[in-house]
Amino acid sequence: MSADVLPKTEDKIKKVIFLGRKSGASAALDFLAKRGIKVSCVVATEDESYSPSLKATAQNYGIPVYTSDKEIYRMIENKDPVADDVDLVISYLFWKRIKTPLINLGKRGCINFHPAPLPDYKSRAGYNSAILDGRTDFGVSVHFIDSEEFDAGPIIKVLRFSIDKEKETALSLERKSQQKLFELFKETIEMFCQKDEIPTTANVGGLYLTSEELETMKIIDPTKNTSELVNRKIRAFFFPPYSGAKVEIGGQYFTLVNEEILDYIRRLIDEEEKNRGN
Repeated sequence: MSADVLPKTEDKIKKVIFLGRKSGASAALDFLAKRGIKVSCVVATEDESYSPSLKATAQNYGIPVYTSDKEIYRMIENKDPVADDVDLVISYLFWKRIKTPLINLGKRGCINFHPAPLPDYKSRAGYNSAILDGRTDFGVSVHFIDSEEFDAGPIIKVLRFSIDKEKETALSLERKSQQKLFELFKETIEMFCQKDEIPTTANVGGLYLTSEELETMKIIDPTKNTSELVNRKIRAFFFPPYSGAKVEIGGQYFTLVNEEILDYIRRLIDEEEKNRGN
């Protein structure tokens, strides 16, 4: 063998279990399959609205797919071959808490892809909080899961990108973040395939909001909030079909929009009409 020809190194990740949701999870599973990494099983949501769905992608590759993580824990308990000799457990926007038997299953660990920069924003509301904070940058993260606490494990990598603090909405930021998260996924998988040791940084501090706290943040008080804050809240919580920034009138909440959001909706309608005409 000549000096400039090196033998092909063997990938250090051969078998994974994959749990996820949203279109990015489907693309991530497709990447794993084409990369030649065996996916022993997939956990997907029952009512996926995007296409191709994670469930459909798994079925296309002949990968067993479940709509409940209970099946995974049952297989671990019963020492099912599907859960045997697993190198890595991957959570890609998975919607439930991952528990100890699964956390410890992978020889290389259990990792989670989180759609916000860590340690800044944990759990939900990263998009909303970043806009309310007036940030000019955002990011997506991947970290190890080493406990049953959400988004608390050592950080593997954060992929940061610039955002427009005057125009960003929760919807636009979510779309940008989904693209970046898939980029981060591919980089991370290649890292695990090639390296024995994965460097990490501490995941200390950060904002953690409950669903109740998030709903409270949406409320607008016309007697106290400035127009600048009202407009920022409208952008921060614009994510149809979910209720956005809201005002209470007669014991009932009403979602608010502004001229900027109306113009955005008009452009969406125009685009839809244009596509329909074609």
